[in-house]
Amino acid sequence: MIKFRRRPLVPDTLKSEKVTRTKRRIAKKIEAGGIVKSEDFRPYWQEEDVRKTLWRHQYRKCCYCERKRELKRESDVEHYRPKAAVTEEEENNHPGYWWLAYDWTNYLFACKPCNQAHKKNHFPLLPGGSRAWGPNNDLSEEKPVLINPYDEDPEEFIDFDWRESGELLVKAVGRDGDGRGSKSIGLAHLNRLELMEERAEIILNLRAMAAKMIAGKYLGRQVLINDAERDIKRETAAKMQFAGLRRAFFRKLRKLMLSEYISTD
Repeated sequence: MIKFRRRPLVPDTLKSEKVTRTKRRIAKKIEAGGIVKSEDFRPYWQEEDVRKTLWRHQYRKCCYCERKRELKRESDVEHYRPKAAVTEEEENNHPGYWWLAYDWTNYLFACKPCNQAHKKNHFPLLPGGSRAWGPNNDLSEEKPVLINPYDEDPEEFIDFDWRESGELLVKAVGRDGDGRGSKSIGLAHLNRLELMEERAEIILNLRAMAAKMIAGKYLGRQVLINDAERDIKRETAAKMQFAGLRRAFFRKLRKLMLSEYISTD
């Protein structure tokens, strides 16, 4: 996971009368004591201007696993706060964050495995957090476990471990004292075997870049140093798959001081 730039302007669909009518209908049902279900929500978040804007802004990548996804295949518009139920509050019959169902700031672009198979309706809070039950509650009091890449920098919470013992597998690991990194990794199952294997392939390429830089410095070859610097900048850019891993790799090479070449976009 990496941090995203400030969100673009709200897409027209979310400002449309059809969305306004749907929000009013759902609010009236709640006010009348009704129970809101998933089928009560019309999926206007799947309209092209919403979906495509989010996809492009997130570099065409899943917000959780950081794999590039095609717009019309294996992709979802994810509700950061689930709209119709909260798994951690099933016994308390929490209605879900229904008032945020069409809120632009509650959307993330995610792949189907991360969202539908794993994150689902989970939204745990840290100890001391106060769960919001309606639009009059203050969301800032919740203290979410799940990292939101628009509001905070995931690289402060998640690191990577690629110590080899036979086959090279690259595991995502938490790095913060509250455990939000490790719990976010668990919520989206970011250590699925296919992800660890794909990350391992990238590590092999990054090692070659590091070796080029080391050779250039050792031999005093400025051409090699310049080439390696360009490679590292390019390969750690936010648009790259697994950019968080790529940056973590060069940060770990502290003695070689390669972190100065990491892209800052």
